[in-house]
Amino acid sequence: MNPQQQALSIIRGEHRTLAAVVNALEHVAADMAANKLTPDYKLLWSIMYYIEEFPERLHHPKEDSVLFPRLRGNTPDLDEVLDELGRQHVNSHPHLDALKTVLGHMEAEIPGAVAEFAEKVATYAGFHWKHMNLEETVVLPKAIELFSPQDWTEVAAQFAENKDPLQNASAQNTEWFRKFYSRLVSLVPEPWGVGARH
Repeated sequence: MNPQQQALSIIRGEHRTLAAVVNALEHVAADMAANKLTPDYKLLWSIMYYIEEFPERLHHPKEDSVLFPRLRGNTPDLDEVLDELGRQHVNSHPHLDALKTVLGHMEAEIPGAVAEFAEKVATYAGFHWKHMNLEETVVLPKAIELFSPQDWTEVAAQFAENKDPLQNASAQNTEWFRKFYSRLVSLVPEPWGVGARH
């Protein structure tokens, strides 16, 4: 696998994993709001933990520091997209904090918290679908068009350090993450999961 293929494989793989986690969260939250599923707080807090520990602390900062700067200055339209993606990375933190707050309200059995959680999850999921669509349909094709072999070598090396625990066998806590992911996808139908809807 050459550096371009390696970099794209890692980035797209991380997107697929995050999409699976967010989609699972959206299904679980909707089913809880419809009284089809009892809240599994261990699973829900595990999802919050994964999103905070991997996409927020590793994936998004790498895009901001390694991927996006190499694309800046090519066209004003592309710079606008990169600016928007950077703003979305910043805004994803308050979205996640709001989810964690309402999840705490759910656990404390505050009335209306389950419905509020489902609404905030739907908003958060919509935010992520828009974000990843821009990266997949605008940023990565432009990178393929514009990056030099040296760019790809550096991008591949930087993203290879991420070691997404849901994809990388050598990552720390691999067994914990494997069990978490197995539980997650068992709750969700294809294409993101393997289970039937509850």
